[in-house]
Amino acid sequence: MTLTKRVMVSVIGLLAWAASTATAQSVSQESGLEAPASATSPADPFATGYEAAVSAYRAAIDFSAPFEPVVDLPATGAVAGDGLTPWSLDELLALAAGRNPGLRALAEAEAAAAADLAGARARRLPTLRAETSGTYIGNPMGPIALTAGQLGAFQGVSIPPEDVIIYKGMESYNYDFALIGEVPLYTWGKIAIGVDLARAGLDAAGLQRRKAERELAARMRGDWDALACLRAADEMLGLQATIGRRLVELAEASAEAGFMTRADLAGARIKLKEIDIARVRLDERRDKLLAELASMAGLDALSKDDLEMTPPIAGSPRWTEAEAGALALGNSYDLALLEAQLVARRGLRDLAEAEAKGRPDIGLRVELSYGGSRLPFVEKDWFGQDDYQLTFSVGTSGNIFGNAVKEGEAAKARALLAEAAAQRADAERAIRSFVRDTWLGMELGRARLEYAALRQEGWAADLAQKRAALRAGGGSESEYLTGMIEALGSLAEAYGTLAEYRGALVSLDALAGSPSPAAPATAPMEAPTAP
Repeated sequence: MTLTKRVMVSVIGLLAWAASTATAQSVSQESGLEAPASATSPADPFATGYEAAVSAYRAAIDFSAPFEPVVDLPATGAVAGDGLTPWSLDELLALAAGRNPGLRALAEAEAAAAADLAGARARRLPTLRAETSGTYIGNPMGPIALTAGQLGAFQGVSIPPEDVIIYKGMESYNYDFALIGEVPLYTWGKIAIGVDLARAGLDAAGLQRRKAERELAARMRGDWDALACLRAADEMLGLQATIGRRLVELAEASAEAGFMTRADLAGARIKLKEIDIARVRLDERRDKLLAELASMAGLDALSKDDLEMTPPIAGSPRWTEAEAGALALGNSYDLALLEAQLVARRGLRDLAEAEAKGRPDIGLRVELSYGGSRLPFVEKDWFGQDDYQLTFSVGTSGNIFGNAVKEGEAAKARALLAEAAAQRADAERAIRSFVRDTWLGMELGRARLEYAALRQEGWAADLAQKRAALRAGGGSESEYLTGMIEALGSLAEAYGTLAEYRGALVSLDALAGSPSPAAPATAPMEAPTAP
């Protein structure tokens, strides 16, 4: 069950409780006696309010009107109203696009994933680094030389015939400078796999952000409709409370005249208090929804007077059940995320298998270096010492007999890949089940809404007869008002059903009506680059 649907269930449960507890029994039914009807017939003002409430309900359960799709959050920076209340839903959605902390966190995560992709692609590019060092030797080795004849003479010839310098000696200072360029030539596809992994991570981050935006818009839409239904139900309970107070007045008059016991009078007062309790509980639920809506929109608080709303029109789905099921499978962000997970885990498996084989990486290295006792460009004769060199080399790096650790990681990656495939299949079954359950719930809700309308027709006819009797000087005012309380209680419960019906529509539309996300699993893996 989605969050939106859970909210609607709680609303209808609250309103059903309010209707059951606020249904007062007739004073005359409890006592068997009745105070004389008022000559001024105070029931007429109540009739006006009741008829207006019934008319508003009939207008709200119009199933011929198409359901307005759940709108996406506007782009960040969109106009979000002038800051003056009351707020519209569109204005709150615009606020949420720029202020919701969860969305901001996901946007930063997507930026980080984009940086990872850029880093993975950069591994294909040559690298150039510089290395420098300077050394001072406190006791350098002196020169080594042989003087003429130091080794004797042979047949009159001195050995050596002249002075020979074997080693010029060590300088106290030594400098090393090097520019090293490296570029991978062939890595058996490991760099390409790394790029695909990073791209899958970016796809997943983008899908997660768009999924969160869609769910946030649906939650706000659901809370908005629930609050509108609560407002209408609160009007019913308010009218009930007014009528209940009139019933207490009649009961008190009957008790003073001796037509009612004190116990029956206490029962009438208890019924009025139950109506008050129902209103308090409704206020509590409304405040929670307002706090949740304010939090999602990035506002400190919202009150019931801060919102510009009317009871929602029931409407009907935009598709058949079969169409909704197909769209839900095709447009599901959850399935798209699982597809991205499949791509990532397939890449991890391929990378681990490639590393486990121990195939050597091939790379090119170019080095331009200088090493000597003369500081370049500062000391004299540094260039003439021939202490610089340029080298080109091609090398390999890898395990000769494979990598047992990577082989274990490859086995784990294969298991995780199979797990991801099973999760995707399970997610498809869950989506089909959700669509079916939601559709059945909507059909039941529609039947209950139509049933509530038929019941109101019966109550309206009965109340009209009782009102006519009162105007003619007969009948029982308390019975008339008790019947109206029962009708209003049923009407309040019907608005709870309307909230549940609208919640199901919102949940289904958010799933099936979202724009088709990218399907990264269909994108081919990058082929390894040949040497």
